[in-house]
Amino acid sequence: MFPYLGNFEKVIPFERITDFYKNIKVWDSQCSPLDAHIYKHRPEEEKYQSQFYGLHNSHQNSLVVTNQDFFSDEWFDLVRAKKHGYVAKIFYTKPGTIEPPHKDFFPSFLNNTNPYDGSPITEDNIEILGKKIIRCWIPLEDSKLGHLLFSDNYCLSKWRKGDVYELPSGNKHGFVNAGSSDRYLLVFTAWRENG
Repeated sequence: MFPYLGNFEKVIPFERITDFYKNIKVWDSQCSPLDAHIYKHRPEEEKYQSQFYGLHNSHQNSLVVTNQDFFSDEWFDLVRAKKHGYVAKIFYTKPGTIEPPHKDFFPSFLNNTNPYDGSPITEDNIEILGKKIIRCWIPLEDSKLGHLLFSDNYCLSKWRKGDVYELPSGNKHGFVNAGSSDRYLLVFTAWRENG
């Protein structure tokens, strides 16, 4: 399940975000099953399943937008997150793209490093660190047929622009774009205010 945090259309500047990403000519290209999912400290089942995914079916484009200041102080208060050190990324995926089931290890946020002792992030210590991190899944458009976010026993297929969902740490999840249009998404990651 993905906890619904509310509709933040009046808090997040969606028009400014849309204008920004519609004018981007070059995106960062990535394929997590070939990059993040084969990280040596990942769960064995993720390393195993990564063999079924590649550039042909699991390619996505992303852009770090932390420096664009899309999040106001009101946002940080409402989601109870610390402003210092947060990371925001826009993702866009084309039809026919899959992000296989995985647990978040927060690589762009933690850089695969435990901030307390500099050791590599492992499945054991991400269980502890993950409770101190909030990750928000923010669709930048209304849902479209074939755009899905799924977990073990749940599939989210309907949302409105402005809806915000939490991706709880330790919750295995993935997404599919089985539709006929690109899917745009903003992901926000930060330390919890009480973390």
